[in-house]
Amino acid sequence: MSNRMIVLSRRLGRFAGGFSFATVAFFSIGLYADANTKGQVVLLFAGLFLVCLFASFFLWLAHGFAWAMIPEKPSEAKKPAEELKPADPLKPAEVLRPAEALKPADALRPAEALKPADALRPAEVMKPAEPMKPAEPAMKAAEVMKPPEEKVKPAEEKVIVSEDPPDAIYTITGRRVY
Repeated sequence: MSNRMIVLSRRLGRFAGGFSFATVAFFSIGLYADANTKGQVVLLFAGLFLVCLFASFFLWLAHGFAWAMIPEKPSEAKKPAEELKPADPLKPAEVLRPAEALKPADALRPAEALKPADALRPAEVMKPAEPMKPAEPAMKAAEVMKPPEEKVKPAEEKVIVSEDPPDAIYTITGRRVY
């Protein structure tokens, strides 16, 4: 992984350097063309300059990220085969002892000798479901639904008394400064 990041960082750095060189070249050619001509050549070089400027910026940024992902400690070089320790010599497998003679299985008891299973308890008696009640009419007749005859009094207006003195100082958020 680190080798790939090193290669990627190196390639991005080369591309970024090339585009930086092209940026400087197009800028200087554009200045020269502006001084000597009054045509669209200047606009062409100004456009090429801007394209190379943005490309070099993003390539340098990508190069920095790739460079930052390279681990600090490079992976240790693999040792040659001669330096590796030989594996411990294999010991011969232990001789297997012959299996013990199998004993004959116990004689099975006849089915009558087995105890019968416990009798199951009867399930609880279920109550029958209550019959469905007819739905009450949702809307009652207009004659029945009359508002009460009481007169509704208008809400009394309350005067809010300020507890703060007139010279109180407040912050932007509305908190009072003491």
